[in-house]
Amino acid sequence: MRLSKMCVPYFRSTDVGSMPTRKPSWRIAFAIAMTAGLAACSSTNTENLGQIGAVTGYFGGVVADEPRAVRVARDVLSAGGTAADASVALYATMTVTKPSVAGIGGGGVCVVHEREAKKVEVLDFWPRPGTRTSAGQTATTIPAVPRGLYALSARFGRLQWASLLSAAEQYARLGVPVSRSLVNDIEANRDRIEASPALRETFMPNGKLLEVGDRIRSVNLAALLTSLRVKGPGDFYNGALGADIAAAVQNAGGTLTADDLRNYRPEWKSATEVKHGNEILYLAYPPRAATAPAVISGGSDVADILNRYLADIDAGNMAGQPMSGRSGFVVVDRAANAVACMTTMNTPFGAGLGADAFGLNLAAGDAAQAATPLMGPALMVNPFVWEYYYGIAGTGTPAGATKQIATMAEDLIGAGAASGVALNSSGTSSVNVIRCLEGVPPHPESCQFVADPAGGGMAGVR
Repeated sequence: MRLSKMCVPYFRSTDVGSMPTRKPSWRIAFAIAMTAGLAACSSTNTENLGQIGAVTGYFGGVVADEPRAVRVARDVLSAGGTAADASVALYATMTVTKPSVAGIGGGGVCVVHEREAKKVEVLDFWPRPGTRTSAGQTATTIPAVPRGLYALSARFGRLQWASLLSAAEQYARLGVPVSRSLVNDIEANRDRIEASPALRETFMPNGKLLEVGDRIRSVNLAALLTSLRVKGPGDFYNGALGADIAAAVQNAGGTLTADDLRNYRPEWKSATEVKHGNEILYLAYPPRAATAPAVISGGSDVADILNRYLADIDAGNMAGQPMSGRSGFVVVDRAANAVACMTTMNTPFGAGLGADAFGLNLAAGDAAQAATPLMGPALMVNPFVWEYYYGIAGTGTPAGATKQIATMAEDLIGAGAASGVALNSSGTSSVNVIRCLEGVPPHPESCQFVADPAGGGMAGVR
């Protein structure tokens, strides 16, 4: 359990060897000491951690595809949370407010910059297919989000885990107005929703698609979030809850066993590094292609690796990528810690089955759909002074990947560098960016927080 430090005034008698000429009244001495102690406390412990508004002035910012989740993450930054804390709260909230691309039964990947530790790492919690136990089952995945988010919080968080899930739990229990961002996904996937009884009940009540402002509510999901908030992910993976979930998924026709849950672990690994001047661009996944035509001009290491990602897209050997239910977000805090993540349900709204009694919908588990993205999230950091410069994350579809590549080329290489890139129209194309091209923490005024209008989200910053 994390506890904030309590400031206690410290008093001592006259320094050794001093010879005061007059002994002051003890009441006066006590009053002076208390005043000095309280002044020191207020000057060195200015943050009231966990309370919105604890941080004054610049506290960082966040960009994502769902506005209510952005507001929750912004509040966490305002309360003194790190970029990792805000990312956990944002993802948890999206499991309620944008379940088309983020769910407890899904997963993701994050590139994480921790300035104090002077490191950049990748947290890979991409969902893996569950074990098939009988013929005719629908391929589903092992839920990766609880352990993935807990790993991020435990390693780089500052606030208590329970506080980061409270907004998501409240929204699930009491209901939350549907955003334009979610409605766009509902309308684009009407056929899939109509074909799944579980999805139809949630997103098409009484035979009518949800509209902007309608309330979405899931008491069962709220109960699951309560368990995760109070107990952490232990019971979900190792306890009776996990066994009940696995049995419910199998009864619904999905692929998941209790052993799948017990054995699942997120993975911390090294990022793919590309030098760019004095900075390093850190990428979640390396390109699959070893060489590629020089579509992007510039002749730099960044141009070379972006061209290899373009070659991956042109190869066209990942049939499930255009249907991927994915989203990307970027968070930076005032200390220049940063997180760029991609969320996934593998297909929009996942497999459409899971454990209904727990409000759990699983990500789709077909091999093509569960493949890692064509282009993952990325951060750019100066490894000499560990200042943050750039972060980007998108949908990972062919359309989203080409848009992300073109954006990175224009931002990092120069205007016109992406003039030869033909934007792909296959899949959604939302890309979110935080640019601080003069570096933070010294120049927060240089930061631009850009949420892609195609994603229906927003930027939250102060």
